[in-house]
Amino acid sequence: MIKKRRSFTDVQIVDLSEANKISYSEIADCVEVKQNNDIDHKVYRIKDSFGQGRIDVIQIEDVCISAMHFRLQKDIILKQQLTIDFVQLTFLIEGERVISVAGCEDIFLGSGDSYMANIKSFHGTSKIAGSKTYKEIKVRLSNAFLTKHGFFNDLKLKELIDDNLVVPISNEMMVILESFDTLSLEGTARLIYLKAKVFEMLAIQVSNYKKEHYKNNSVQNSHRVKKLLSVKKKISDNLAINYSVATLSKEVGMNKTLLNREFLRVFGQTVHEYSINKKIEKAKLLLVNTDLPIYEIAEQIGYKNATHFSAAFKRQEGTTPKKFKTNIQ
Repeated sequence: MIKKRRSFTDVQIVDLSEANKISYSEIADCVEVKQNNDIDHKVYRIKDSFGQGRIDVIQIEDVCISAMHFRLQKDIILKQQLTIDFVQLTFLIEGERVISVAGCEDIFLGSGDSYMANIKSFHGTSKIAGSKTYKEIKVRLSNAFLTKHGFFNDLKLKELIDDNLVVPISNEMMVILESFDTLSLEGTARLIYLKAKVFEMLAIQVSNYKKEHYKNNSVQNSHRVKKLLSVKKKISDNLAINYSVATLSKEVGMNKTLLNREFLRVFGQTVHEYSINKKIEKAKLLLVNTDLPIYEIAEQIGYKNATHFSAAFKRQEGTTPKKFKTNIQ
């Protein structure tokens, strides 16, 4: 199912760029602090001017778990500048958010979406939809944590600008996420549980990316070939028009470099080469089967005049249109 993105209009803008760390102080008040057995648990209440709900932030060693459950009065835009290097697992259980980062397309997250990314810095905005329930869990892992447990050797981490960043939350992962709501353990038992769940979430999300990679590649290749075929058809059906690669790429929604590269890979010739070949192919048919003058044939296949057409025909066939027609008679 394609998720429909809503437009953000009536918004509150909150600037968090002065805080070079994770901060909720602008939109929520810290109402409770619990510290025991290496666990630092802070509870934030959303300020009345923004809405209702809470944010739980649990810090254990080099891991930070944030559980958000609130409903905002209106859409909100959070402006942030982070220079902390960390790996983040994000699970949007319910709600809608759009992440905007300079140099890449917006990242749209809807209910049931997730991602895992290596975030070396962040200079951008997060737009959170208001007037609806928003429920999200984030797990932020420091490089020290990943190095300590040997994850960097095996993890091939995406960055926010990478393709296919967002994947659906798997059923296995959803079970873990729901367990945070009913967690009643305290002390050492809670510390052990949370650490174990972090490892489990990492393993499941890595596996989820592998599954989605194969599925995306299959679907993506199928969609891409359909686009390439539509480009071929457009060219062959409209030989009097000289389409640029840029124009064709916009029509099918592909980067022009990617379009040319994939067209060459699939069909063995560039878009331009295919266009020329089809034009000359039609010209040869007209020269053989009609008595049209050279200039009219030139017009039918998109050449400004007979001179340009003759030059292109000779480059392709090694002879002029006139001599070609004479030799077959």
